[in-house]
Amino acid sequence: MRAKIPSEEVAVKLNEWYKLIRAFEADQAEALKQEIEYDLEDMEENQDLLLYFSLMEFRHRIMLDKLMPVKDSDTKPPFSDMLNEIESNQQKLTGLLEYYFYYFRGMYEFKQKNFILAIDHYKHAEEKLEYVEDEIEKAEFLFKVAEVYYHIKQTYFSMNYASQALDIYTKYELYGRRRVQCEFIIAGNLTDVYHHEKALTHLCSALDHARQLEEAYMIAAAYYNVGHCKYSLGDYKEAEGYFKTAAAIFEEHNFQQAVQAVFSLTHIYCKEGKYDKAVEAYDRGIKSAAEWEDDMYLTKFRLIHELYLGSGDLNVLTECFDLLESRQLLADAEDLLHDTAERFNQLEHYESAAFFYRRLMNIKKKLAEQRFQ
Repeated sequence: MRAKIPSEEVAVKLNEWYKLIRAFEADQAEALKQEIEYDLEDMEENQDLLLYFSLMEFRHRIMLDKLMPVKDSDTKPPFSDMLNEIESNQQKLTGLLEYYFYYFRGMYEFKQKNFILAIDHYKHAEEKLEYVEDEIEKAEFLFKVAEVYYHIKQTYFSMNYASQALDIYTKYELYGRRRVQCEFIIAGNLTDVYHHEKALTHLCSALDHARQLEEAYMIAAAYYNVGHCKYSLGDYKEAEGYFKTAAAIFEEHNFQQAVQAVFSLTHIYCKEGKYDKAVEAYDRGIKSAAEWEDDMYLTKFRLIHELYLGSGDLNVLTECFDLLESRQLLADAEDLLHDTAERFNQLEHYESAAFFYRRLMNIKKKLAEQRFQ
């Protein structure tokens, strides 16, 4: 029979495990997780540490799903089961553990594209940030908040949090990946307020740093973001090249972000009038979105297909926009509503154009209201 293992020893390993998770060191994190699970069988009783383990196990799954997204299967407990187990013990969580609960729950809701719910959980976590002593942990939190605010176009909130995070990451050589990601968010926000040239400066720097990291995901993401900026500048030809490169890398490494890249490629082919290429990209993208069970992109693919490649049926388009709006994906709806109204205007279908311009104004109003919540 093994001697009881002091809980303090396991706590040290849990902290090391979390550092590996934050650094996306998946193989090392998985190995240490198995070691900790073995130790827990003979650890002296400590309920707080068991709760800490449950929270870290949940965070571990989020990390794995970010690097190698997989559908819930028999080999891993579903996210919903893990959440139910943690929430059943929520009343026992205090201090730092309560911070982790809200922080990780926010990350989960962000993953599910429930951005408003994610912000709500992050706000609760921020109230507990005083319990966080580690500077990198604070930077991680600031980065995640910046990320979700960017997705709902709360530009200045996002810029503020991203800049704070970048200031911290710049002090630590090992966090090159996060520095690149902060540059992405800052550039994305600059693009949203039409400072495209400033955004491009950040993105070209990020692409250089991503190449130095020699990480396929980061390189593909950098190409995609430069393409998005070129698209915003109206330089469709150059944007097309960046999107093609990003999509190829994402697909080669089986990253879910391939769906987004192929959607952008399909969209730009449509706007350029390259309809044969658009159909090929659409078929490739809709298949990928279905395989990943990505309802948001299935809706967006259906929308641009109807708008550019189909008959432009108002009922189909309205249904797609209703779905996006019901999921609070207002920023996505805003961009596509603008294109839809412009498309009908070019076709001289002025009544339909006016209908979608009115809806666009309503979405802009909702986004403005969110900025003051």
